[in-house]
Parts: sequence; C-alpha cells; structure tokens
Amino acid sequence: MDTPERASETTIPWRGFHHVALVTPDLDATIHFYRDVLGMQVGEVMARRGKHCFITPGGETWGLHFFEYADAELFSQPDILTGRFGFRSGALQHIAFALPDESAALALRERLHQHGVETTGINELGDLRNFLFLDNNGMMLEAAWPK
Repeated sequence: MDTPERASETTIPWRGFHHVALVTPDLDATIHFYRDVLGMQVGEVMARRGKHCFITPGGETWGLHFFEYADAELFSQPDILTGRFGFRSGALQHIAFALPDESAALALRERLHQHGVETTGINELGDLRNFLFLDNNGMMLEAAWPK
C-alpha cells in the first residue's frame, strides 16, 4: 500500500474525462434538447442493456452517456434565476460546458431563449464569464468562456 508520500511521487497520465453517465426518463426528449437546442452531436442510439446513447459537446471525449429509464427521477429544479440552489452531498450539482468566446456564448444564449429556455444573466468569475440554464430533465448546465 502506498503511503501519502509515495503516492504523490507516482504520476498518472490522466487525459480528462471520457464520459459522464446520466439517466433520463425520456431519451428522445433528451436527444432533442441536446441536439436541436444545444447543437451537440448525438451518437447511435443503442438498445443493449436498455436504450442509451452518447452526446458529444465537442473535443476529444465521448461526453455525456444518457441511459433511458422510464421511472428515473428528474433532478429537483433549482431556481437558477434567483440563485437559490439545493445541494445534496455526492449528487451532481451541474455540468459546465466550455465555449471559445463571448460571441459563441451570446449566440447560444439567444438560441436558448428562442427555444423558451430561461437563463441567468451573464456572470463575471475572474477570468471567466458564464450563465446557467436547465436541460429538459431539470439538470443545471453552465456555459463558460474566457473573459
């Protein structure tokens, strides 16, 4: 067993996230939101071990892996417009997607509004700017870009 000193000497060549697995009660509605509203790439819908697919926001990772379970509980919908969020220990709080610049962020924000998706105002976070919104399952998402 490695001691803390020994473990810190070992370098692990992580390359980031491969994917994040999530559940949805309606995969078709989730595909519609991520593909048609957010403009992400949707992979093949597979039926092995239940209906599921990968949704890729860009980059070299597989992204989000949604599994359909009809009785899946939806996320409690935080009140993103007032900043009142509920937190549960160990639960997913939100997913942040990176955008290249303010122009892309403003285009996404306008696209969300055209689809009836509410967003927060634009926030300043040091060298970053962001805004928050909810997906079709009530999961909080963040769009972030460099200032």
